Amino acid sequence: MEQKKIALTEVDEVKITLVMDNSLDLLIPSSEIAQRYLFSPKWLNKFKTRSNLLEAPLPYAEHGFSALISVKSKGKQGNILFDTGVSKKGILWNMDAMEINLADIQAIVLSHGHADHSMGLPGLIERLGSRNVPLVLHPDVYLDRKLVLPNGIELNLPAPKKEDLRSENIEIIESIGPSMLVDDMILVSGEISRTTDFEKGFPIHFAHRHNQWEPDPFIMDDQCAIINVKGKGLVIVTGCGHSGIINTIHNAQYITGVDEVYAVIGGFHLSGASFESIIPNTIEALKDINPCYIMPGHCTGWRATHQIERAMPAEFIPNSVGTTLILN
Repeated sequence: MEQKKIALTEVDEVKITLVMDNSLDLLIPSSEIAQRYLFSPKWLNKFKTRSNLLEAPLPYAEHGFSALISVKSKGKQGNILFDTGVSKKGILWNMDAMEINLADIQAIVLSHGHADHSMGLPGLIERLGSRNVPLVLHPDVYLDRKLVLPNGIELNLPAPKKEDLRSENIEIIESIGPSMLVDDMILVSGEISRTTDFEKGFPIHFAHRHNQWEPDPFIMDDQCAIINVKGKGLVIVTGCGHSGIINTIHNAQYITGVDEVYAVIGGFHLSGASFESIIPNTIEALKDINPCYIMPGHCTGWRATHQIERAMPAEFIPNSVGTTLILN
């Protein structure tokens, strides 16, 4: 029996602001689609009144990801924070530098439980105080995990602790399946179907289950945010894209019943020896999907990023902390 498609409300506009990412370039000029931190009208006007630009609270980059997603549709609007970066200091500093008011955020979503997407959460919870904000996550977010490198070195990946979150005044929404937010304008994918023959997961990744370490190549808590822009198609925001960026896009198309892809933004996880061999397959599939815009960041890796730019120069947008994409 075919799965019933999810009726995702079409929006008139979506704005996606990179609150945290791996890179910051203050000299990238703005365009019609991408307003850069230093060269957007808002900040240009502010900096004109400052005697010294260095006095401005400039954002900074860390190895992590966080995006503010703002949507508008027929007079309604909403904001969610997708991922929280790797540190309490980083996420709060950048939100202040960008003058993002946490009171305007209606939900927080974790793409998965890895530290570079979840460790800014304690700082946000402290700042929220008594305000009850939904926190959407997959139950596997809480798993302790590690990477076992070919040379035997192990890297532990700390995860959010369920007991810590329970003690705070937030509404935890644990879901394996899709979740709808802000008047059905933003869809959180839930678990992503793995259908391609070349995206095979992260072979050196392990999780602690049933009192033992087990291979965990598929990282099933990986999920994305999906928005449907009226007349343009889907905007897909990923954290790391551990499911495979092509699996992620295909899953978004399948569960919404919308084939057109307007933009793909976030981490594509094509960095390192385990993934560089599938860069050509990924690029060919991206070209077939034919998004209008593509902005790879975070864990995509410099080899993949440069090859995507060469293969899709008209669609490619370089990422930088503080960038706001305006898609309408």
